[in-house]
Amino acid sequence: MAAHGTSTAATSRDRNSATQPRWLSPPLPELGLALLAASLFFFHLGSYGLWEADEPRYAEIAREMVAGGSYLVPHLNYVPYIEKPPLLYWLTALTFRLFGPTQLAARLVPALAAMLGLLATCFFTQRVFDRRRALLAGAILCTAPLYVGLAQLLTTDMLLSFLLAVAFWSFFLQWREGGRWWLIFYLAVSLAILTKGPIGAALPAGAGLLFLLIYDRPLRPALHKFHLVAGSLMVVALAAPWFVWMALRMPGFFDFYFVGEHLRRFFVATYSHGEPFYFYLPVILVGLMPWTGCLPLLLSDGSACPARGFCLSASAVVLGLFSLANAKLMPYILPAIAPLAVLLADAIVGAAERWSKQGAARSPSPFLLTAIIVAAGGFGVIVFSFLTPYTGNPYLPALSGMLRPIGAMLGVGGTLSAIALMRRRVAAGFVLITLSASAAVIGAGYCRMALEPMRPFSNLSRQIAARAPGATLICYHRYVQSLPFYTHQRVILVGPALSELRFGAEHSPDRARYFLSDDQLLDLWRRARDPVLVIDADELSRLQGRLGRLRLIAAESDKRAVGKADLGEHPR
Repeated sequence: MAAHGTSTAATSRDRNSATQPRWLSPPLPELGLALLAASLFFFHLGSYGLWEADEPRYAEIAREMVAGGSYLVPHLNYVPYIEKPPLLYWLTALTFRLFGPTQLAARLVPALAAMLGLLATCFFTQRVFDRRRALLAGAILCTAPLYVGLAQLLTTDMLLSFLLAVAFWSFFLQWREGGRWWLIFYLAVSLAILTKGPIGAALPAGAGLLFLLIYDRPLRPALHKFHLVAGSLMVVALAAPWFVWMALRMPGFFDFYFVGEHLRRFFVATYSHGEPFYFYLPVILVGLMPWTGCLPLLLSDGSACPARGFCLSASAVVLGLFSLANAKLMPYILPAIAPLAVLLADAIVGAAERWSKQGAARSPSPFLLTAIIVAAGGFGVIVFSFLTPYTGNPYLPALSGMLRPIGAMLGVGGTLSAIALMRRRVAAGFVLITLSASAAVIGAGYCRMALEPMRPFSNLSRQIAARAPGATLICYHRYVQSLPFYTHQRVILVGPALSELRFGAEHSPDRARYFLSDDQLLDLWRRARDPVLVIDADELSRLQGRLGRLRLIAAESDKRAVGKADLGEHPR
């Protein structure tokens, strides 16, 4: 079976190489794709503040590693934080050591992971299919909103997606070609486990097992190709030591991490982020825009191609496993995007080849549907921009002036693409779709920057750092994640310990000094020389009479930062 797949793929590559035009011979398309992807992933990467809550949380953990020199036990606000394994924190700490704890350095890891994931996907697609499919798969990835959006956010999802893509592709290449791809597979699985825990092994193992059950039974000789004993020992040697060390060092780690953060999240609907079973279907449809219109092409070719079957197995396992879990968030489904991009690229190129052979008898309707989606979406954005004042959303009116050029680029690009496709210029049509989607992504980056003063608390934290350096920082009933990162200080929390800090607080010897009740807040407020209280506006109105004369240090949205009013100073 593997030999047959190798022969078929090699014949396909030779045939396509012989028929490709001369202008494709130099690596100009690859260079153009790499430049486009780099522009989209790294565009204005440090020009806007870290967005609550994940970005400043992960950035602060990495900053505290560098500041305190403790790299084995992650700390958030200087208490142990063990909801995630440490690989993302280690890599981010490395960028902080190289470039300082900046917004740009914080987002370098996901942007680089997105770029490496795209390169790995293009390499795999060219190796098992051909060059045209590889270029199109890369174009789909770097313009898919879910992929390019998470490339610019400091979360574990893009790093995990890159490592899982490497695991997926190396698994298939080991099955098809043998050799030493299994070493790369087990290395990628080990690093995926150190990024997000057991899911880093469950997804590639599930995808591989499903594929083998369909394409290579009986299982025992098929599994023999993957050096299971040596590979398992490799994973244990690389990934297990951190978990074992944490279990020995932190009492209750096993129950908190493995039982709470995995089993309860999977099985208990009320534990965290409960959503219906079908939650990820619309996420994928929107996250793959504008290429969603080509999804029907996946049903048009029923040939039993092992590479296509493996990509389908990988995306189905990711979608199925996360759909079965009760805890659902949109970024979780990201590892399915790369296999779907390969499937779409193969389906689109295959349909174009069949269409060109059949001439006028073949309808370009799936291609036209994609172009129409782009054009209609663009003109819809223009119409929506005029309706933003009536939506009731406080953020959208500020974006109306930016939404119109974005809509115009999509509308014009989609229209020109439809014209090119109707004239049977498929390559030109898809280039126009790619460029239109890329321009819209860049425009969305400007929208994100425009929302910064209104949405996250990074601006508030920067104002506090500038106007009250060295102050005693206190958060009332809500932990502002940005505050310790931008001020480089520990924050005192008043009220019930937040769920994400409760475990760390229980293992912190100085808990009594940094986790206070309301009455203890008032005592601290009287004793401290320069306290700064970060509090919601309505809570401030309730407490102001007990706090005395105040001065306003900073304000953002419904959040206020206040300090004691000096004698002779005009109070708030």
